[in-house]
Parts: sequence; structure tokens; C-alpha cells
Amino acid sequence: MMRWLPFLVMVACGRPSEIVTTGGSEVSTVVDTGDNVLPYQEPIVEMQSASECKDCHPRQYEEWRTSMHAYAAKSPVFDAMALKAFRDSSGEVGTFCTGCHSIQGTLEGEPGDTQADERSEFSREGITCDVCHTATEHAIPIGNTSLFFDTEGPKQGPFETSANDGHAGMQSDFVTSPELCGSCHDVFNFPGLRIEEAYTEYLSSPAAEQGLRCQDCHMGPEPGVPAEREWGPSASVSGKTYPDREMSSHLFVGPDYSLLDDFPYEDDLEASAAWQAEYLTMVQTLLENSVQISGLSAQESGDELQITVELENLTPGHNVPTGFTSERQLWIELQVIDSSGEVVASSGLLDSYGDLPDSHSWDVQSGALEEDEQLANMQSKNLVRHGSHGDWAHADYEGVVPDLEVKETIFPFDANTIVRRSLEPLEKRPYEYIFDRPTGDYEIQARVRYRNLPPYVLRALQLNDLVERLLIFDLDEKTLSSEDL
Repeated sequence: MMRWLPFLVMVACGRPSEIVTTGGSEVSTVVDTGDNVLPYQEPIVEMQSASECKDCHPRQYEEWRTSMHAYAAKSPVFDAMALKAFRDSSGEVGTFCTGCHSIQGTLEGEPGDTQADERSEFSREGITCDVCHTATEHAIPIGNTSLFFDTEGPKQGPFETSANDGHAGMQSDFVTSPELCGSCHDVFNFPGLRIEEAYTEYLSSPAAEQGLRCQDCHMGPEPGVPAEREWGPSASVSGKTYPDREMSSHLFVGPDYSLLDDFPYEDDLEASAAWQAEYLTMVQTLLENSVQISGLSAQESGDELQITVELENLTPGHNVPTGFTSERQLWIELQVIDSSGEVVASSGLLDSYGDLPDSHSWDVQSGALEEDEQLANMQSKNLVRHGSHGDWAHADYEGVVPDLEVKETIFPFDANTIVRRSLEPLEKRPYEYIFDRPTGDYEIQARVRYRNLPPYVLRALQLNDLVERLLIFDLDEKTLSSEDL
């Protein structure tokens, strides 16, 4: 019999209204009082370090240790953002973020403002092997890492297994389900503010209708698309023979990458640099498999040049961008270049600080640069609506309050509204531009670009030294000559 552990991780960016814990055959309900963290107590869930897995599962271990799951509790951006949230709320957020990025640290009782250099060695493993392979069920609603763990029972895996010398194992539908991924990739400040919705987007997606899972695109040989996998043994032990099975990649390739020189090999900077370069090629592949320019057209009308750029989300499983879309920038760079090579019209070019010329741009704020009113950026907007409670009584049927002051803020946990602008699964969306018509011949150049963090976020977190490490990925481009109109 599987023993349900009397513990539920109720962490990340918010909390459910109730926490259901199970112990033996009894089920109890604990009402959340707002502290957001269950008190640390003994005995509690005791996970194993990934180092205990590497001897028998060297391939999986090596992939995991170079993944963003292993980077989760080491990221300086994550640390700075979690610390800001903790300070801004005078500690009321508890393990607002650390409970997902460092589940073991939360189990050990590390507070939500713990930084990477203060964490235990085990805590620094981030999303370690046992997080997925001892998870047995999820609380409702799915999200905010509300997982049940059974660390004393068999390891949960995708295949039936026989007894072995290392540990007992059993086939688990949960470990192969989108719900397991959704436990960290849906994040909400219960019940209203939805900060991340990758799993929610998946639920109504074509991928879900087709029976495709998160693991099919993010644990296969080609990042971002289902592909045929190699077969081989799941373990490698001298003197033992294991059956060949379809092998899953434990790289979990996503849009993020390391900003640390010593990741993943702390004692070998050269090896770390080589791996990071290789990993970035996988990120490029993932992103190219996610979106494309499906159309570029233009027409001249009097003194105007009207341009249409159509973007297409190639992903059937979720929006693009998805996840922490308040940070993710996916935008169109459009330039009209005359016969002498001069740019005579543009949108989506960067300011002198490397930011897009929107409301967050320091050049725009200082008046040195005009805001790009035609900018096509699929990044979410974080809004703060100010006003008295009585003002909301005058809202129209769409919830708009005419006299309510609305301001944009950098961080989603400072907002009370998030406006999403990402492309829905398989959506084609046209963006239209109007410029003054150039004289003579010209060429229109369009490309779609992506970066996982804008420089202004790092500056707001006082991580200015990391700005130069931010990368822009070019995903697709098209050109159109005036002679072809």
C-alpha cells in the first residue's frame, strides 16, 4: 500500500484557499490562514539528493544537472526577484517563489528570502530527481506546486519495473501527465491574479485534444516538437542487464539559460562555457519551432505605406510566449530601407540602453526618444489600478472604470491586473504598420525576435552587471522589395 505523506507543498506565487493533506486513511482539511507556508516539523518529507541517482542513471543525471531544473535555485535573477517580493511584503509572501525553485529548501525550513549562497547543498539542487519521481498526486486547483510526495514508497516512473538493488519502482500515470508539469507552470495569486498559465493554456489547446503532453515536446530529442526517440536501458549498472525502453531527455529545454559562468560545472569554467554554447543551440531550435512570420505584404496608398506582418504560433500546446510572460519579450523588428541603405522608417528597434522604446524605456521616460506607438511586442503588461472601492461601482460591462487611474508596473506581483498579448496555440495574427511613403526604391525587412528578460528588469533588480549577458534570438525573417508591390 502506498502511504500518503502528511505534507502538501503549497508554495510559489500564491496559495489555495484550502490545503488538503492526507495521512493513512484519514483526510483532513486545513484552512490557509495566509501565512503561505506550512511550519517545518519532524518527521517530514525526506527526499534523496540527485547524487544518489547518478551511479545507476548517469545519462539522466548528466542531462538533469545541466538543465534549468538544476539551475532553478542558483539563478541570480530568481534570487533577486524573490528577495524583492519578500522585502516589499515584509516577509508576508513566505515561500512565494522559493517553494517551487527550491522545494527541498522549503522542506528543510529555509525562509523565502534565502539566497543561493545561503542554501544547503541539497537545496541548491533546485528541481531535483525526487521532486518528480516521488510525486504521486496534486491538490486542486493545479498550480503553485501543491504536490503530494511519497518518498518512502517506490520511485514513480513511466514504465513497469521489476525489483532491483537500488530502489523499488512502479509505473505512474501521474509522472507522465501534464498535471505534474502544471504544478509549477501554473502560478496564481489565489484566486484572481494569474501570473503563469502554461498549463491552463494547454488544457484548451489542440495538443490536449490530440493527446499530446508537455513531455512529448520538452523531453524529446528535438526541443519543441514531438519526435521519435532513441531506445536504450533506463539504468546502467555493472553486471546488470535492463530492457531497452524509449528514452526521455531530462534537459527539459525551455527559453531560459544560465547567466552564471560556473554553471553547470562549478569547478570547470571552460566546460561550463562549452556546455552553455551547446545548450543555446537547443534553445534556438525550441524558439524557431515556436513561431514564424507567415506573411509579409505592403501597399502604397497616397502618401502612406501600409505594411502587414503576420505572425504564426507553431506550437499546438500553449501560447507563445508562455510562462512568466511579464518578462518574455517576443517582438517584430520592422525596417524600411531606401536605395542608399538608410533606414527611413522602423518599429521594434532598441533604445540606447538596449530596451524596446515602450513605457519602460529610460530614453522614452527622459524624452530622448519617442515611444514606439506601433511596436508589436507580445510581452504581458502588468497594471495597477488605483482608486477607491466605490469607483468600481461605475464599471461598465467589460469591467472598465472610466475615472480609475491605471499605471504600468514592472513586476507582476506588484500588479492587480495582467494583460496578456501572447499568441494562442496555432494562432495567426496580423500586425499592421503605417509609415510615410518613401521616395524611390526601398526594401522592407521584417524579423521576429525573442529574449527571456528585458534589460530594465535586471536594472530594477540591481543586476546591472548581467545586462550584457542577455541574448536576443532571431527566429524568422522576411524581406519585400518595392519593385514587388
